[in-house]
Amino acid sequence: MGEPLLPMAGTLLKTPSLTVRSPAPVADATAVIEIAARTFGNYASFRADCAAWYVNHSHYDWDASVIGFLGDVMVTHWGVWGYRMRIGRAEVRCGGIGAVATEAAHRGKGLMARTAPHSLDRMRARGYHLSILFGIDDFYHRFGYVPAWPESRWRVKLPDLPATLPRLRGLRRIPAVPTQALVRLHNRWNAGLTGTAVRPTFLRSWSGMRKDVEAWCWGADRERPEGHVVVQAGRSRLVCAEATGAPDAALSALGALCRRKALPEIRFDTLPYRSALAARLRTLNSRHEQRYAESGAAMVRVVDLPGCLAAMAPELSARLAASELAGYRGALTLASPEETATLRLDRGRVEVARGRSAAGARSAIRGGWAVARLLLGSDAPLEVCDAGKLRLAGDATRLVPVLFPAQHPQLTLADRF
Repeated sequence: MGEPLLPMAGTLLKTPSLTVRSPAPVADATAVIEIAARTFGNYASFRADCAAWYVNHSHYDWDASVIGFLGDVMVTHWGVWGYRMRIGRAEVRCGGIGAVATEAAHRGKGLMARTAPHSLDRMRARGYHLSILFGIDDFYHRFGYVPAWPESRWRVKLPDLPATLPRLRGLRRIPAVPTQALVRLHNRWNAGLTGTAVRPTFLRSWSGMRKDVEAWCWGADRERPEGHVVVQAGRSRLVCAEATGAPDAALSALGALCRRKALPEIRFDTLPYRSALAARLRTLNSRHEQRYAESGAAMVRVVDLPGCLAAMAPELSARLAASELAGYRGALTLASPEETATLRLDRGRVEVARGRSAAGARSAIRGGWAVARLLLGSDAPLEVCDAGKLRLAGDATRLVPVLFPAQHPQLTLADRF
């Protein structure tokens, strides 16, 4: 069951002995589902969801997740859902954190603080590069997580849709489940959009949405639709949780649904700023809102800095080759509180040299956990460095904007954990 962790020195309270290990897919599945269901939402419905698709039959990583025991009783759970996340055209292995739970009778004893590090170690050993979560305020920063991106929301009123939108062939409602056809559409239209997940993720249901979600698609070929939208009807607007296909076709479908439901406005949640549809909205009368959070909401942590940079190397090379520094030759060292990695830059090509120290590096980025925000392109790069107190030396001030530009990352609701 793993080795018991000793109480931390200097604590004023007696800390109970905790044993931490990864859950077994068969033996521990019921207990994992029970602790999650007792902690979140409606017990009966969430328990059923966990059994049907959220924990079982999903990309829940049993080896990277961890559970904590006091004696024979499970008291903590830190869940990991493994998936591939895009950073530009690169793909990195990401551990999505969810169902973080401590039994009510054992909260406030520091048990989760001694559970979570075991999962981070397991993620690193299993080849994860970054970790993302959507959490409560003032908690996850203690594990090295920093704000990943602001939540994004777009609005457009029905009369402001173009009068020239195409009439769609075969607009029809389909089951609101992640079919292979919708997986293909999602991956095609989200290619290169930072923060989005490479599907499939959840296999049997959409995540992060209410039960009244509707999915609609269009196109003459029922097996290969041309696009789709996932919507929920609110009191005063149609909420679009995701959309694929040509932008004007998607707007045509949404406009038709608004008229059917007598709703005056469309709201887009988590629509990536760099998507073709968002670009089209920027040509119309529309409204774009972003909500920033000091702690909580979307948060990111580096798990394996050298590995993440290695996975990003083709994207970093493309950025360098297309810039005014295409002929640059040299090195750039990045340091997190746990790891150091050095990039070798040679006339448009970027490679990772592992194990280099940042102490004597001429060009370096030194500082805290905010290096994860830089890799992700959470905001304007020099602003990320300034806000995160990352110290730049040598040519880093010139290289950072080229290698780590703002990416406006987002993760669609359906893929959240």
